[in-house]
Amino acid sequence: MSAKQYKTLKIIVAMLIAMIFSHSLIANNFFVPIITLALAMVILLYAKKRVHGVIADERDYEVGGKSALWTMQIFSIIAVVITFILYALRETNPFFGPIAMTLSYAVITLLLLYSLIFNYLGRFKFGNKKSFYSMLIVFAILALFLGGMRLLSGEDTWVCDHGTWVEHGHPASPAPPNHL
Repeated sequence: MSAKQYKTLKIIVAMLIAMIFSHSLIANNFFVPIITLALAMVILLYAKKRVHGVIADERDYEVGGKSALWTMQIFSIIAVVITFILYALRETNPFFGPIAMTLSYAVITLLLLYSLIFNYLGRFKFGNKKSFYSMLIVFAILALFLGGMRLLSGEDTWVCDHGTWVEHGHPASPAPPNHL
């Protein structure tokens, strides 16, 4: 497979992912996009190994690294400003508080992940991809576990007690309406 054919395959796979994602989200099916993404990654990794020729050179990697760093820094600054604005306006709309907290957790996760990867790549050689991928998998599992614990813990919610809603923690949203 040539580099040009590989680029064409990447575009086709991206278009298929977009179509499957949009259709699945409209149909409220959230597992199909995850399976589609995993399958697309496997297909592209297999195809990349079969490419004869140069896909990218040192300059591409250098420009890509710099652009990724700038993107991360700009996103982090903008997200922190938006987080503070939303958190300051949480009294006007109770949904701004959870949005601000989610955005702040996303920025913290991004910066921690960047720091871990930067330190890992600074200490070890680039050729040790198995341990790098293992570290990413462990981090992803840890992030999913901690996120699941936080989101599914039942804190800061409303609990129905004999037909009336009682605060459990400090919920950001108003009490649900009573349906009798």
